[in-house]
Amino acid sequence: MDNIFLKLEAIISGMLPFTFLVVAGVYFTFKTRGVQIRKFFTAIKFSLSQKDKRGDGISSFGAVCNSLAATVGTGNIAGVAAAISIGGAGAVFWMWISALVSMVVKAVEIVVALLYRKENEYKGGPMYYIRDGLGKGFGVLAVIFCIAGIFSAFTTGNITQINACVSVIGQGDFIKVIIGLCFFIAVAVIISGGAKKITAFTTAVLPLMAVLYIIFCFGVIIKNYRVIDDALLSILKGAFSPHSVTGGAVGSVYCTVITGAQKGIFSNEAGLGTAGLAHTAAQDAKAETQGFFGIFEVFVDTILICTLTALTILCSGVIIDYESVASSGLVSKALSTLYGGFAPVVLAVMLSLFAVSSVIGWAAYGISCAEFLFGNKGKRVFTVIYPFFCVIGAVARVDYAFRLAEFFNGIMLIINVFAVLMLSRPAISVLKGEQNEAKNTSLKGKLKVG
Repeated sequence: MDNIFLKLEAIISGMLPFTFLVVAGVYFTFKTRGVQIRKFFTAIKFSLSQKDKRGDGISSFGAVCNSLAATVGTGNIAGVAAAISIGGAGAVFWMWISALVSMVVKAVEIVVALLYRKENEYKGGPMYYIRDGLGKGFGVLAVIFCIAGIFSAFTTGNITQINACVSVIGQGDFIKVIIGLCFFIAVAVIISGGAKKITAFTTAVLPLMAVLYIIFCFGVIIKNYRVIDDALLSILKGAFSPHSVTGGAVGSVYCTVITGAQKGIFSNEAGLGTAGLAHTAAQDAKAETQGFFGIFEVFVDTILICTLTALTILCSGVIIDYESVASSGLVSKALSTLYGGFAPVVLAVMLSLFAVSSVIGWAAYGISCAEFLFGNKGKRVFTVIYPFFCVIGAVARVDYAFRLAEFFNGIMLIINVFAVLMLSRPAISVLKGEQNEAKNTSLKGKLKVG
């Protein structure tokens, strides 16, 4: 019986969602004529030109910050270190490949979510387009998605983030409890203020923390500029022959591919449907342009920040132990080659900001799922319970939490990508620039793949 559950976990946590994402990514790339490549610079320019528009609701800029706050987390630091130690430097290459297909998947799912958002109601996401687009017969999928979304909020968005942060900051149970309580208070105060306070926090903190982390990584990379080409070569060579780079410690190309792709998906959240939850809350969101944000978000999260973490490790010259799973400590050692004893403090601050922003971003997703299932009462209950998991994450061993996170993420991705594929026709038309065709397409259960 245990073997059956382990096999089921391996399928749902690994190969099946990976297959769904790749198939959807290739399909959408073909149908949109490679929008993530064709419109890449347009997406970056458009996203960077956005400004926060103060008003009664959330702006598109705020939605981008909310989405990035949830995705840019400790996975960009500890997750990348783990990927390299498990799959070798080649895992980074497969992160890039997963990012390429993830860009178009995220763009399509955002557009689908907006096309199914009810007029004058600033909420939506997978559970809404599953219910309203696929029909009542698929309503159970919307329920399962929300249940998985709530559990993912507790694990992916809370426990694992806090634990990765505390592992660098705190030593000893008392210190860990104190840190957990500090996170508890901060999270409770912010999410009690609702969507506007969550957005105010992410728009203030996210750009600052991202820029600071990028600067610190660039410092190490520039110091070791002479070995950048060697680091890049190890990534490319290790992608197809990992044993040649790791000295035989990592010898499976399959392991390298899956590790890189999994960590990329875990980091940028493409296909999970969370981007739709974030962007449908924006009052000025338009289907014609919001897909660009999906491309931009994956680029910032995986191509930019994850790559900088990887190059910081590989260029620094620190020894990588391929016999054990590395975490943020490996990044701390890499930063120490330039910043010395100041590096742990720098990383602790970075991880704290990354962690709390991810916890806040995922809180918004969990609240949306709880509200869909149980109404305003469920929303209030979730808001009360959620901060307590910060304390659990600070003191608990999280081996099972990481496994549960990947399991529930897998469920979310499988359900969401299936729904997006079924409802993708008008979204593809929008991304191809055929807005009129999309507007003339019925959105009431008559859509099919293609």
